[in-house]
Amino acid sequence: MRTHREFTASSLFKEFERWLLSAAVPTEDVFAELARYAEIYDLIDDYPQHGVEGRFLYRMKVLQTSTPMPLLLLLFGLDESVLPPERRQRAIRAIDSYLVRRALLNLSNRDHNIVFRDLVAAAARQPDRADEAVIKALSAMQGAHRHWPSDHEFLTSLEQDPIYTRLYRRGVRILLEALEDELRTDHTEQLVVPLGEQAGSKLTIEHVMPQSWRDNWPPLENDPSEGSDRDELVHTLGNLTLVTARLNPTLGNMAWEDKRQWLSQHSLLRLTHGTLLSAPPDTDISEWTAAWDEYRIRARGRYLGSLSLNIWPHADDLLATPLSTHRGDK
Repeated sequence: MRTHREFTASSLFKEFERWLLSAAVPTEDVFAELARYAEIYDLIDDYPQHGVEGRFLYRMKVLQTSTPMPLLLLLFGLDESVLPPERRQRAIRAIDSYLVRRALLNLSNRDHNIVFRDLVAAAARQPDRADEAVIKALSAMQGAHRHWPSDHEFLTSLEQDPIYTRLYRRGVRILLEALEDELRTDHTEQLVVPLGEQAGSKLTIEHVMPQSWRDNWPPLENDPSEGSDRDELVHTLGNLTLVTARLNPTLGNMAWEDKRQWLSQHSLLRLTHGTLLSAPPDTDISEWTAAWDEYRIRARGRYLGSLSLNIWPHADDLLATPLSTHRGDK
């Protein structure tokens, strides 16, 4: 954060010594700053998970990345008179969007240390507008290892790619959890959705049309491929939801009518009731729950993909959103 240099962990002492000698800072000031940032580092873990900061920090842990930490220390270390909380939250939403979009497109993170070094430098140059500096710097990133995926790239991947087989399970899980969170409103019962370590034991990813669909799910009539494209389609976003670990094996490969009844009786998630057991908004498929097939999977995938753009917006949308709407609470 201080030197804007890239170095390995084993070089940390030498880098610190180099900075200390060149900066000529009194020892007591160095210790005071270390103590201050230690407190900030400690407080970062205490942000509630229903806020912008907490959601992002949770997803960082799930994605097993700590690369943004120097940038976060800088942002959280700025006094609110310099960088108001709304601007800090906008910067964090940009970082979140950058990391999650790249993770869900299964893009390399090998240059992330360079990316975040440059972001620290950009934010440090404009501390009172660090959010805009971060967003503009991210937008300027070029190349497969650094660019911020566009809305078109992101949406196309979410709608069409078999994400269950192409991504780590943790990536699919944070996507489904975030969609559930986005679907909740002020009128929704505020149930606690298991996150973090609890999520692995309480909520699991469920294929609505099962991976072994041939047992109870005949192909559509007049389908020349006899359902062969389903082998990838069942792994797309439109066919995935979350269920409890106990319910998952019970559902197994059962036919749609039986599975629909089990989900209706036991699931409380909006992800299931609002987009699976009832038609998503602006869907023109009649008798939505009468069947579960390719048309419904693709329609639900399009809707969930559009919601994902709201959760992880790109630069223009972030900059166009008034700062007063970047609230910590939903």
